[in-house]
Amino acid sequence: MTAYPGISWVLKNNQWQAVDAVTFTETDLDIQSVVLLRDHRGGGTSYAATFPGAGNYLITALAVESNGTQLQAPSRTISVAAAIPPAFTWVTPADGSAVGLGPGGGTVGVQLATGSDQFYPWTVSIAHDGQPATSEQYTGTQYNKTIALGPTPLGSRSLTVTCTDPNGLATTQTRSLVGQDSAPPTVAIGPFAGTQTARSLPYTVTLTGTTSGTSSGVTKVAYAFTGGPTGTAQDTSSGGDWSTWRVQAPLNAIGSYPFTITATDSRGTTRSASGTVTLAAQPPPVFTWVAPADGSAVGLGPGGGTVGVQLATGSDQFYPWTVSIAHDGQPATSEQYTGTQYNKTIALGPTPLGSRSLTVTCTDPNGLATTQTRSLVGQDSAPPTVAINDFDKSQTATSLPYTVTLTGTTSGASSGVTQVAYAFTNGPTGSAQDTSPGSDWSSWQVQAPLNTTGSYPFTVTATDSRGTTATASGTITLHL
Repeated sequence: MTAYPGISWVLKNNQWQAVDAVTFTETDLDIQSVVLLRDHRGGGTSYAATFPGAGNYLITALAVESNGTQLQAPSRTISVAAAIPPAFTWVTPADGSAVGLGPGGGTVGVQLATGSDQFYPWTVSIAHDGQPATSEQYTGTQYNKTIALGPTPLGSRSLTVTCTDPNGLATTQTRSLVGQDSAPPTVAIGPFAGTQTARSLPYTVTLTGTTSGTSSGVTKVAYAFTGGPTGTAQDTSSGGDWSTWRVQAPLNAIGSYPFTITATDSRGTTRSASGTVTLAAQPPPVFTWVAPADGSAVGLGPGGGTVGVQLATGSDQFYPWTVSIAHDGQPATSEQYTGTQYNKTIALGPTPLGSRSLTVTCTDPNGLATTQTRSLVGQDSAPPTVAINDFDKSQTATSLPYTVTLTGTTSGASSGVTQVAYAFTNGPTGSAQDTSPGSDWSSWQVQAPLNTTGSYPFTVTATDSRGTTATASGTITLHL
């Protein structure tokens, strides 16, 4: 309120000077039912008043001059409205908006629109998921703030905005958000054998693979075999981020095992990859008998003979094997073997000729065995020879009985000759005499008594150690 004193001009020191026309000694302000102010300073100033409530209030004012004259100002009526809390429009995010959350969380932009007629400055406080996030003063018509959200939980999240004016009046709005995994994990299984052979139980299956690791915030890789074990894989990554992993799972029985590998990230999102491992029982050893072929002939001399056994085997077999070989039902050799080709020379005795046999048995470390048998034909590789020395084919008997003498040779030791026999038709038979220095029948002599005159056809037969025979023949005529 201001009381205007007016202006008077006075001459002072030969100059006209402006001075107040009157002097006020008091100004009074009366707000009906609120306050009565008497200001003895006069002239008026600014005054504050507190209204008890909303409504219309009559205001009157007067000024008192020094001579007691009162000047009345025209009265006024003012209307006092009830105080209201801040009003704002929440522009973004919309209620129910999706927010992408990665390993480090995510952000959401808050935008508010306000009117210029609001009682500023406000205090704008924002909370997410019930936890305070930011609080700051604001004066304007548009408010923008980026709010950081943690990576969890996914799903239902909330934002709450509270605007408070200087009187402490506040307005709060809450919006729901949907946290979504912006970098869900990936998982891949490396190459593996779909069918694996168990040499013993339990059998450990090894699987390896990869995940998206740090980029998804992978925190675990788990495995589960249907009808088999479950557990957590081993993190084999250099940085400990599960970007590579290994599973070593014991399987206790033969059969098929479907399995899943599941990667979980820091937001609880999972992704799976699957496969099947079939566990097969270790079969008995498998080999191809290359030589000798079934029914092969084997040359047998005086010292017997040899046969080369050759087997071909696969690198996938369960080594070391024990390879046992028998001939004619008798053990010949037994030894360990690891490889893809087995070669062994087997010695055979000189007899029997004809039907012979070889048997090969391969046994793995589990005791599983495979046996194959092949027939051989023993043939004399050095049959005997026999020759009769020159003799008198017509001989005169001075008396009867008359002894005929024959001599000759055989192949001896080179054929393993064991006997020389003679036989005269209608005459004597018997064994010759070994006259060789080495007793190998390389030379022999026959002395046979003939009882009557006449012609005597005869044979001389040499037999070797394999039972093979060779014969030479002639005829002697005996007369008186």
